[in-house]
Amino acid sequence: MAFDAALPGRLLNHATFLDTAAQILRRGLAAVLCSLPLGSLTAQVDTARIDVIRVAFTLNFARYTAWPEGAPADSFRLCVSAGDSLYEAFSSADNTMVRGRPVRLRRIAAGATDAARCDLLYVSGTAENRSALLQSVASLPVLTVGDDPMFLGSGGTIRLFTGDQRMQFDINLAQAERARLVLSPQLLRLARSVNQDKAP
Repeated sequence: MAFDAALPGRLLNHATFLDTAAQILRRGLAAVLCSLPLGSLTAQVDTARIDVIRVAFTLNFARYTAWPEGAPADSFRLCVSAGDSLYEAFSSADNTMVRGRPVRLRRIAAGATDAARCDLLYVSGTAENRSALLQSVASLPVLTVGDDPMFLGSGGTIRLFTGDQRMQFDINLAQAERARLVLSPQLLRLARSVNQDKAP
């Protein structure tokens, strides 16, 4: 389970984390990433910019995660359960490369309760089916990312949120272990908090 050498010889910090994200997102998103502090913009522009940053962070989480042997090698299956604006931001990632595989974006329909055929599942805080989706992949090698305050308590792996004028994240390491995923020590160091309780 080797990690991608995304930044050989460089310490991973918030600046290099975003730099790596800019390498992944090659469709005009890099300029947005350069202005990480959230500042004060119009609500519409601010929301769109935050969505783009969420996408960048999510793809970087994948780069610093190792899946167990036997994961499909033909594509990286990125599944998203979210509203139109956030899904549109994720659409820019379709066909980009993550861990040596082209991203194949799939939208999880409202009301769906199964996301087993995903490598990474992003569940927005607005998703009414969050609990059912997370339960459907709880013991499968699926990296789950979300933005709801209750996401980790519902069985998610990484929760994204804005605070102190920047994007931050918390990690439920117990869930990662349950899913047989190995998160890079560099990624763990960047998290605001890491739940290190052992998975049952």
